[in-house]
Amino acid sequence: MKVSLIDPIGGHGGMDYYDYGLAYGLGHNDIIVYYYTCSKTKERFYKNVNTKNIFKNVWKKNKLFKLFFFCNSYLKAFKSSKKEGTEIFHFQFFSLGILNLLVLILASFFKQKKIITLHDIESFHKSSSKIVSSICLKLIDGVIIHNQYSKSEFEKKFSFNGHISIIPHGNYLPFIKTQALNTNTDEINLLFFGQIKQVKGLGILLEAMSIVVKKSTKYKLTIAGRPWKTGVEYYKNKIRELKLSEYVTTHFEYIKEEEISELYKNASIIVMPYKKIYQSGVLLLSFSYGRTVITSDLPAFKEIISDGKNGFMFESENSLSLANTILKLDNKLISKVTKNTNNLISNKYDWKTIGRATLNFYEKII
Repeated sequence: MKVSLIDPIGGHGGMDYYDYGLAYGLGHNDIIVYYYTCSKTKERFYKNVNTKNIFKNVWKKNKLFKLFFFCNSYLKAFKSSKKEGTEIFHFQFFSLGILNLLVLILASFFKQKKIITLHDIESFHKSSSKIVSSICLKLIDGVIIHNQYSKSEFEKKFSFNGHISIIPHGNYLPFIKTQALNTNTDEINLLFFGQIKQVKGLGILLEAMSIVVKKSTKYKLTIAGRPWKTGVEYYKNKIRELKLSEYVTTHFEYIKEEEISELYKNASIIVMPYKKIYQSGVLLLSFSYGRTVITSDLPAFKEIISDGKNGFMFESENSLSLANTILKLDNKLISKVTKNTNNLISNKYDWKTIGRATLNFYEKII
């Protein structure tokens, strides 16, 4: 079987980890993969995986021309796929909006089956039109969703007559080196990592830290990521207002691949105070680096985290609950819980297993 994985984001926004993980898993299940991505994606070499940087410099274009260059690049990818004899177009979508509808319409002129992995059921920024979403779904043969919660939300929101499969997001073990946990200190270093959207609850974490530091000064927080739809000054002002400057280190910028490892090396635990989530690559990245997490008690997290066993949970949007969860931590407890994540991340979220499940889904569609 030959398949086209088509994702223009790739190395522009960190999706290359997921894309290459899936390509790696499919390749090990004897599928020939053609991965169409942007020129910012660092090429990796795996069995049966062919990378094609069709989306050249599309992210550098101004808004006036960007749509044209995107559509032109998609058409090039579709034509290349037809030439290579692939049977499936597999897209990575985060919502079912107008741009994705345009992509699906263009793809419909070719004979391949169309499958999407829907990472978020809807955008956290703005809701998609129901009409646009329904037309998108009429053009799709199959949908992959990462967990039961997302599937339930999808079925509440949309009517879809095609095939649906729950296939988890895989680990990051093929791409990174697990970092040993430093337990030779009393200090607890908390890390908030990733693109900073309001829905990710950084404000809640800062309010929790203002409670924590009044009771203990052994807890420090590092924030690493670029704010999205919110100015940097909003968070800088909040840190000053809460008198946290001595306890919080900030890197309000895109974090380069080579810098991520150092952040995780220095972290004791990762904090994810999200207000809403469908699935989280940061959680799996953290597990892969050998770190456990504190998360809000949202349904998507509850499918993975058992409080006190492989992670810690607090009441969503409750800064006092988060503060109390942080204050009970010491390195001995963190180390004990972290050990329980190792088997979970290696087995349940192995890309070869995910590749086999995806192959089974492709065969059902075809």
